[in-house]
Amino acid sequence: MKQSPNSNSEIPAPGIDQMPSMSQLSGMSSEGESFGRFLQFLKKRGWIVATAVALGLSAGVAANLLMHKKYTANAQIEIVPDTASQFRLEQVQEFAGSDEAQKLDTEIQILQSRTLALETIHSLHLDSNQDFLPFPKGQPFDLSKPAVRQLMTNVFESNLAIDRLGHTSIISVNFTSRNPVLASLIVNTLIDNYIEHSFRESYSSTEKVSGWLNAQLTDLKLRLEKSQGRMVADRKSLGIIGLDAKDSVLVTNLQELNRQLADAEVDRMVKEARLRAIRSSSPDVIDASTGSTNAALQSSKQSLNQLQAQYASAIQTYGPAYPTVKSLKAQIDTLQKALKSEEGAEVARAQKEYDAAVNNETMLRSKLNAEEQIAYAKGAQGAQYDFARRDYEAARQLYDGLQQRLQEAGIISGLHSTSIHIVDNADIPVYASHPKANVNLAIGGGAGFVFGMILALLLEAMDTNLKTMSDVEQALQLPLLAAIPAVETEELLPSRFREGAISKGSTSWSRIAEALRGMRTSILLSRPGAPPKVIMISSTRPAEGKSSVATLIAVTFALNGSRVLLVDADLRRPSVHLRFRMGNSVGLSSILSGKVPLHEGIVEWAELPNLHIMTSGPVPPLPSELLGSKEMEQLLETLRQDYDFVFVDTPPVLAVTDASILGRLTDAAILIIRYGTAQRHVVQRCIDLLDRAGAQLLGVTMNAVDFKSPEYSEYYGKKYYEYYGERGPS
Repeated sequence: MKQSPNSNSEIPAPGIDQMPSMSQLSGMSSEGESFGRFLQFLKKRGWIVATAVALGLSAGVAANLLMHKKYTANAQIEIVPDTASQFRLEQVQEFAGSDEAQKLDTEIQILQSRTLALETIHSLHLDSNQDFLPFPKGQPFDLSKPAVRQLMTNVFESNLAIDRLGHTSIISVNFTSRNPVLASLIVNTLIDNYIEHSFRESYSSTEKVSGWLNAQLTDLKLRLEKSQGRMVADRKSLGIIGLDAKDSVLVTNLQELNRQLADAEVDRMVKEARLRAIRSSSPDVIDASTGSTNAALQSSKQSLNQLQAQYASAIQTYGPAYPTVKSLKAQIDTLQKALKSEEGAEVARAQKEYDAAVNNETMLRSKLNAEEQIAYAKGAQGAQYDFARRDYEAARQLYDGLQQRLQEAGIISGLHSTSIHIVDNADIPVYASHPKANVNLAIGGGAGFVFGMILALLLEAMDTNLKTMSDVEQALQLPLLAAIPAVETEELLPSRFREGAISKGSTSWSRIAEALRGMRTSILLSRPGAPPKVIMISSTRPAEGKSSVATLIAVTFALNGSRVLLVDADLRRPSVHLRFRMGNSVGLSSILSGKVPLHEGIVEWAELPNLHIMTSGPVPPLPSELLGSKEMEQLLETLRQDYDFVFVDTPPVLAVTDASILGRLTDAAILIIRYGTAQRHVVQRCIDLLDRAGAQLLGVTMNAVDFKSPEYSEYYGKKYYEYYGERGPS
């Protein structure tokens, strides 16, 4: 079937929408490079991290072996509503208007109190127990001293842990000791002391009110006896056998006043009892025994308990200096002041009510006395008898009511102990809770890893040496022309190098020759068109191998068939003549000074005829002036016409100014740096000097590179050496 001419254009290229963009490729490349640098870092500094982790694990093992074993005993108790609330007057429930969490937090604080701690220490004689004491002591501690009590309670509280289990009303009590039996005994004794303490405090609070009511009952009993005797006497004097009341206005008034006075006395006594209870008891006992319904006071107490719980949790997590902890502390202080103010207002309110009741009783008594005087004046002896009878009945009613309340108070005080139930007693722990081997190992290993990473990163940050290709290109903004591998010194001789470079066998020369061939290629392709002919080779400092590189690169170019001249322009410490094993009586200094013509200062190397050598000649007194002369400039111009390539070996850039002087006379310059010793700021300083001198810097060559190092293993590694292994005939 024939297709239309534009049918192909309608079919989209398969997968073209899925091709990544250039920005995506760039991001992937940068991520891959970062990952590669991270792997280099691990290979280079990983031993530090591994050593630190090993030391940390060793410290964890040592801690597990050296730390004393400690055992933790656990018991659980349940806090339930007080059964005494069923018998209280006006049915005041203990948990009414209060939060259960508030009650449990209060009980936890009581369990952690210094009072219970000292009671437990006294009960078990822990002041002389070596398993409890923080350090051995022959004699028991004297608990009568405040400092000793402080020490003992601090030791006790440091090993005690009390927590609420979830959202239940169960409290977990834990104690840690070197002796498992002692740990169990302390927990059980502490719970027993806590139950006894709770019962004792509740009982004593109720007993205070009961004692006052008992004293009032004694007074009422005497008053009742007097009223009864008065009534009997009046009845005898009137000859009344029954108890008939007289139907008169005076008697009715006296009866009403007597009833009001009895009510006023009851009201005054109740309010006096409430005032005394408020003044002598704690706020919790006040609320429970008097039935306070102050909503603001109850709300403030709930808020205070919630803030105290938040403050206890926050100060353990963040410390007292944390802003949130300070804010909670300020709120707690404000609420406590408000509570004190409310409690003071409650006392003042009770005082006002009591004063009003006393005034009302006094007024009614005065009025009743006045009515009695009227009755006496009128000779209403019958009314006097009726008054005596009513007074007796009121006193009897008041006595019976207070007697009932006194009995209720006794019942309440005996039922407080039932609010605490023991769920589980503390058994003797079988396994040690400390030290925690896995935790110590994890902490040691983690701390070692963090310390090792910090140390490795610190050493990496302090290491300013240029080692990798990316180091050179990113830090110096110059291309790396070649990375020359490290070899033995005697193997850098030109004759040995030439033999290895042209040999078909497997030797270390094949690797260095290949690196120099790469350097040769970089020089030939460094410029569009013709490559530079006169090339200066220098280094930052002495002993970086510049003369060796200059010698071998000249041999490499000559092996390629080019006509090459190697000039030893290091007129201070010449070394080229030593490498070629020739004399140095005539050379560059002799030509520049006009002592010999040019052709007498150039020597042909017998092993490679197209390689010529110009040694330095005798060391002149002023090398810099000689190298910067017009004769040197004219000499290089002449050599440029006679040779394909001229390599000039100069002194180091930072040592003297010779390299800077020759830099402007040559076509290009190559800076030799040594692997592992070249520092960024030093190399950058050399580059700046050459730039100011007008030198055309082609790039940097790194000498004596260890290709097995982590920095180059990703580029070369073992396969680099295997690639140049012994080859059989093809």
